[in-house]
Amino acid sequence: MKVLIAIPCLLKGGTEQQTLQLVKVLNNVGHKVQVICYFEFDDTVVTEFNKNNCEIVLLKLNRTISSFKLITVLKNVFKKNNPALIHVQYMAPGMLPIIAARLAGVKNVIATVHQPYTTSHGVLSKLLLRFSAFLSSHFTVISLKSEESWFRSASLYDEGLSLKEQPKHFTIYNTIDIKKIQNINKLVNVALEKEKQDIPDDALVFGVVARLRHEKGIDVLLRAFNKLVKENSNVHLNIVGGGPDETKLKEMVTEMNLLKQVTFFGETNWETAMQQMALMDVVVVPSRYEGFGLTAAEAGAMGIPVIASKVFGLQEVVKDQHTGLLFENENEADLYEKMSRLLFNKKELKYFSANAIKYTQQFGLPNYEKKIQSLYAKL
Repeated sequence: MKVLIAIPCLLKGGTEQQTLQLVKVLNNVGHKVQVICYFEFDDTVVTEFNKNNCEIVLLKLNRTISSFKLITVLKNVFKKNNPALIHVQYMAPGMLPIIAARLAGVKNVIATVHQPYTTSHGVLSKLLLRFSAFLSSHFTVISLKSEESWFRSASLYDEGLSLKEQPKHFTIYNTIDIKKIQNINKLVNVALEKEKQDIPDDALVFGVVARLRHEKGIDVLLRAFNKLVKENSNVHLNIVGGGPDETKLKEMVTEMNLLKQVTFFGETNWETAMQQMALMDVVVVPSRYEGFGLTAAEAGAMGIPVIASKVFGLQEVVKDQHTGLLFENENEADLYEKMSRLLFNKKELKYFSANAIKYTQQFGLPNYEKKIQSLYAKL
């Protein structure tokens, strides 16, 4: 059938990564997929979608467009393309594309929200999302904790049950390509890469792969790492990613006199980011909030233990004391204790590593494909 995926932007982000995985899964079972992007886009991201046999329609609208005008434009685009199903990636402007799809007479509308509810959203946002779920055929969330934050209840989508036997909203976990990640990991010459970046070969390398912005909590990590360095200088921190807080974070590193112990690799593509992750002994995900936690899952696929903040989806991607450790959100003292605990504790690192590889299988493509194909077939 013809499937239209509606998304506000096509930039280098986790939602776009998951949208691409969705496109691949739908293509594999013969659906004709078209992506409608309303606002901003990155040419390299668009090219990646085109490579996967996906038609892209770039509306190039300005975000200052009125709600009424946006609904009208989208309704006309949806009606013209006449899809059997529209899958809305629920990001701002949220509910408006769902209204447009209904006005266009589309029978099946799925929506997916990728962020958890936080107090910064406000009560109105929660009410609008719940109303959007009412307007949708089905509403999906990327982790149980995130679903619970919006709806107060949560359950995993069960492909063994009919849609009538399940709630209207449910969780389908984000996915990662485990085989591809593990193949990248195998091909990396760790010693050579460390030498290129002046990372001591015998140092324990902590690392983070993230957009450098406030919600990712890199400032919390730097303060914890600074305390760790004062007690043991044989550690290194590799920061992979770019973003609006990069200058501020580099200034923190200079003020803390950590220039030799911290590497800012910079913004890069996904494959290079995975190559850099292969240099890390422990991956840290200090996010202030996280709907799922792709980086934690990718690290798990490599068998790298993760220390993550105890927030939303990260509590499901990282199993505390089994695949890694969880610390209290924004608590740099607790993060320091967790980092210190793993410092050269080879036995525990090995235990977490073996468990992580097994535990992460649930987020692999086969499981995701099975659920998505089942959901679409039933609709």
